[in-house]
Amino acid sequence: MGINSTEVSYGFGQMGAIHVAGTTAVTSNGVAGAMADNNAVFVAITFLEDTVFNSGATGLVAETTQLWPDSTGAGTDIDADGGVAVDSETFPKGVTIYGRWTGFQLSSGKVIAYIGY
Repeated sequence: MGINSTEVSYGFGQMGAIHVAGTTAVTSNGVAGAMADNNAVFVAITFLEDTVFNSGATGLVAETTQLWPDSTGAGTDIDADGGVAVDSETFPKGVTIYGRWTGFQLSSGKVIAYIGY
């Protein structure tokens, strides 16, 4: 595997990024529709302002709810108490979270979301 391998690109968000400053729901397949297999996910989210995700099903949608933080709070594989929903949490400016999300909707704030597979 070389430094510029496709595997690295897929895993670290080098397939593109979007700037989100509004409150419209965003999905990874919606922004990566030109990709051949449409299995894209957001692999990192950087907060440009203090940010809160929307409450409910469109807030922060993990590809697998058992493994990454999301708006349902269902994290039983990694958190014995079942996890905590992130829809009321404020993510501070400058923080980057990593995981695999298929979509999100902001209640407030601005982010850059990085696309990978």
